[in-house]
Amino acid sequence: MAVVKIGQVKQTLPKAMQYICNPEKTRDMELVSTNLPDVGKDPAAFAQYFLEEQTRIETGRAPTKTTLVRAHHIIQSFDPGDDITPERAHELGVELMERITGGMQHYVIATHTDRDHIHNHIMLSPVNLETSKRMRVPRTYLKQLRTISDELCRDAGLRVLKEPKVKRYGKSRPDLYTQLKGESVKESIRLRIDQSVGRVESFDHLKRVLRSVGVFTHVRGKYLTFEDAETGMKFRDSKLGEAYDEMNIMVKIGQESLECISFNKSMIAKQDSKNVSIWVPGTRRKKQITVPRERLVIDGQTIRAWLPRDSDQVLSDRQGRFVQQIPTEGLYEYFTPPNLNIDKLIRNSFPQVYTANPKQRRRLMAQAFKVEEVNSVVREISTVREYLLEGGMTSKQAVDAISNTIRDRQADLQSLIVASCEEGLTGEQVESLDAQISSSEKQISDLARQVRALRGREQQRTRTDDTTAQQLGKHRGR
Repeated sequence: MAVVKIGQVKQTLPKAMQYICNPEKTRDMELVSTNLPDVGKDPAAFAQYFLEEQTRIETGRAPTKTTLVRAHHIIQSFDPGDDITPERAHELGVELMERITGGMQHYVIATHTDRDHIHNHIMLSPVNLETSKRMRVPRTYLKQLRTISDELCRDAGLRVLKEPKVKRYGKSRPDLYTQLKGESVKESIRLRIDQSVGRVESFDHLKRVLRSVGVFTHVRGKYLTFEDAETGMKFRDSKLGEAYDEMNIMVKIGQESLECISFNKSMIAKQDSKNVSIWVPGTRRKKQITVPRERLVIDGQTIRAWLPRDSDQVLSDRQGRFVQQIPTEGLYEYFTPPNLNIDKLIRNSFPQVYTANPKQRRRLMAQAFKVEEVNSVVREISTVREYLLEGGMTSKQAVDAISNTIRDRQADLQSLIVASCEEGLTGEQVESLDAQISSSEKQISDLARQVRALRGREQQRTRTDDTTAQQLGKHRGR
C-alpha cells in the first residue's frame, strides 16, 4: 500500500534538493536517481539544472517571480506492514514518474529509509520538454498519480487502498492515516525536538541536529518557527506549546532556569570562537559582560543571551579587569527586561471541527466564536471584580500584578522542564511531570487572558474618553 501526496517548491529548491538527497537517509545516495543528463549525484547540480531549464523557457531571463513553482514535490509512502525493500520502492517511484510524464519531464527520486516506513521523495520539473512550456497541474493530477501508484503496487503484490464511498472534507487521506497511527506532524516535530535537545550544547547546535532529522528552525522576532522538511508544514512555537518556545528550549539545553538579556550587534565589544563580550548599557562603555556563545540566539541584528538565573554575573572594565559581581536579575538595572508577549501565551480555545458538511462546519465555528465572545465578557467582568473592585487596584496595577504572577509561573514551568530532562525517570514520573507542565501552561494562558481583558477594557475606555472630548470640543466651537 502506498500513499501519494504532492506539494510545490517555490523559493527553496536548493535546500529541498539537499534535504531529499541527504546521504544519511538514502544509503550514502545509493537510493538517488534522476533522468537529468550529465549531472552525477550532486543535489546542487540538480537544483541548478531545474532553474536553468526554466530560465531558458522564460526568454533567457533569470526567474524573478517568487510565486512560480520551481519543482513539484511528490511523496510516495509505503506502509510499514508491506514486505518491500528500499530498492523495489525506488523502482516503483521511477516507474511512477515514467508513466505520469511519458519521459517529457525531468525528475529526481530519493528513497528515504530513516523512518519506520519507506518513502520516495520526488522532485518533478515543471517544464515540459516537448512543448518547452510550464506544466499546468489540473485538479485531477493527484488522482492520476494515486491511480498509477495503486496499479504499480497491485502488480508488485502490495495492498491497495480502497477509495472512500463518500466525499470527504478537511483532512486528506494521508493525513487521516497519519493521525490514526499517532504520527501527526506537530507531535512528530515535538518528538524530534525532545530527542535532540538533550544531546546538544547550544541553540545553533540544536538547529543543525534538527535539520539532520528533517526539521528546519527559523528565528523570526519573538517566535521560533519549525518546518517539517517532508511535508513543508510550518508551526510557530506557540502552536507546539509554551514548552517549545525559545526560552524553554534554552532551558532544556542547559537544564537550568534562565533569564534573558537582549542587545544589538553594535554593543559587542569583542568576540572569539568561544565567547562574546558586550558593553553594558548606561556605563558609557566602561563595563562589559562576557557570555559563552552557546548561550546566544541570533535574530538578525538582535542577539539574546540566556543566562543562569541562580548564578552571579561578573562585570569587567575595558581591560577585562574585575569590577563587580551581581545576580543575573540585577542585569535588568542596565538591560531592558523582556516584555511579556501576552498573545503568544494564550492558548487557542477553539476546538477543531471535523464534519462532512462544509456549511455545518462554518456554522459550528461561528457558534464557537460567539461562545468565545461571551467567555471574554465573563472573563473581563470576573477580572474587574477581583482586582479593581475587591482588590482596590487601578487597571495598570492589576496588569502589573498579574504580569508578575505570570513571571512566577514561568519560573515554575522552567523548573518543571528542567526536572523532566533528568535521566532515569520512571514512566510514572514522566507522566506526572508532563501533566504538571500542561497544567502550568494552562495557568499561564488563563492569566494572560486576564491581562488581555484588562488591556482591552482600558483601550475601550480611552477610545470612549477621546470620542467624548472630541464631541465636547465641537459643541464649544459652536
